[in-house]
Amino acid sequence: MKTKIIAVILAVLAAGSAAAYFLTKDKKADPVPQETAQSRVFSLTSSAYNEKITVTGTDSQIYLPTDKEGLYYTADLNNNIDFYVLSGGAFQKAAYEKKTAKVNLTASNETVPVTLTYIDADGLTVGYGVFTSAMSSSVKLYDYAFCKIAKKSSGYGDGYWLLTDFTKDDFYKADKVYNEMYNYKVGQGSVATAVSQNTRLIDENATYRQDWTLLTDEFIRNLGSANYFMSSRYYTSEETGKRTDIMVYSNAYRPKIQVKDIIGYWFVNDEDGMHYLKTDGNGFRSVVKKDDKESTVVKFEDSYDNYLRSGNYVLNTSTAVMTNLITGEETVLKDVDANGATAFSLNKNVTKAVIAFDSAENSNNQKLIYYSFDDSFKTETFVEPMLFEEKAGFVWLEGSGNTVMSVRALSDDGAKTGSVTYTFSQK
Repeated sequence: MKTKIIAVILAVLAAGSAAAYFLTKDKKADPVPQETAQSRVFSLTSSAYNEKITVTGTDSQIYLPTDKEGLYYTADLNNNIDFYVLSGGAFQKAAYEKKTAKVNLTASNETVPVTLTYIDADGLTVGYGVFTSAMSSSVKLYDYAFCKIAKKSSGYGDGYWLLTDFTKDDFYKADKVYNEMYNYKVGQGSVATAVSQNTRLIDENATYRQDWTLLTDEFIRNLGSANYFMSSRYYTSEETGKRTDIMVYSNAYRPKIQVKDIIGYWFVNDEDGMHYLKTDGNGFRSVVKKDDKESTVVKFEDSYDNYLRSGNYVLNTSTAVMTNLITGEETVLKDVDANGATAFSLNKNVTKAVIAFDSAENSNNQKLIYYSFDDSFKTETFVEPMLFEEKAGFVWLEGSGNTVMSVRALSDDGAKTGSVTYTFSQK
C-alpha cells in the first residue's frame, strides 16, 4: 500500500501552541504509475509554486473568513480564538474588544459546555467556540463541537443563532455544514434547539442523526426572506449531503417539506423563485420553482458526479464547460483539462477560478490551475507534491478578487502548515 503525505488542517495542541501535524492518506493497493523523482522528493527551496505565493500564516495560522467582509478569525482545538483584518496584504489583529460567554448546548439529551469568544464588529456580533472531550470528562457522546454565532436570515426574524458542527475533520474547513441550530441571545448561558427533536433517529454512536437539521453559510446567504432549513432525515445516513429536503421552520411535530429530494446543498431563493438541482434519468437538471410550478432551466445529460460546483456554477470535469445554474449560460474554460479535478472555486465576480487536483491518479503530486477569464491576467499551472490541503479549500480575499488563500505545507516534511495567498498577475 502506498501512502501520500498531505498537509493536515487539524492543529495539535501542546503547551498552548498550535503546531500542525500531518496525516497520511492511504491509497488502494491497485497498480499505480511509478513515481518520478519529483513526486518522491519535496523541497520548498526547489518549489516553483513557492516562488509565486505569499505566506500569511507564518506561525502556522490558518485564517478563515467571518460573516463580515474583511474580517477573519483563527481557532485551535484548545479554543483559542483571535480576529484579524487584512491590511496591506498582511493580517493584523483586529482592534475590537473580545468578550467571552459560557453556554451549555443540549445535544442528544446531553449537555455540552462551550466557551464562546465574540466581538461586536460595527453592530454585527461575530463569535466562535470549540469543545473537545479533553475539556470535560462528563460529556460521553460528543468528542468535538464547533460553534458559530450567526445572524439569523430575515425570514427567521431578528437575533442570532448558535450554529454547531460536530464533525472534527471539518475544523479548518471554510464552508462548514452545521448539524444543529439553536436560538441564541448573545451572552446567555443556555440555549434550546430551534428545530424540534421529535421524530429524530439515533445513529450508531447513540446520538441523534446529525442530518435532521443541516445548514451551511451559503444556504443562509441564499435564503432571502424565507425561513427554510435543510434535512436528509428521510434518507439513509449514507446519502447525507447527496439527497436533501427543504423544510419550513416551525414547531410542528413534523415540519412541512417545501421541496423534496434535491441534489446536495445548493439552494437559492430569489425573486424568480426557488432554485435547486434534481436528478433526471442518468443526468440532472437545474430547476426553478414558483407558485408551486417547476420549470427546468438547464438539463445535464451527465451524472452530477462528473461535475464540481462553486456557488451558482458547475464545471463539467470531462469537457471543462462551466454552466450558470440560474441562467443556463455556458462558458468554456479555454485550454483546460479538468479530468480528475477534485475542487473548483470561483471568485465573487466570476473573473478568476482555481481548479485543484488531488487523487490517486496524481501519485504524490498535486495540481493547481489558476485560471483567468480575463485575458489580461495570466493563467498558471503548478504540479508538485503538497501544493494545498484539500479539505481546507480556497478562500478569496476581498477587493479585486485577484487573490485567493489556501493552506500549504511550510516545511519539507509537511509537518508545518499555514495559510498562503496567490495573486493573479497581469500579462
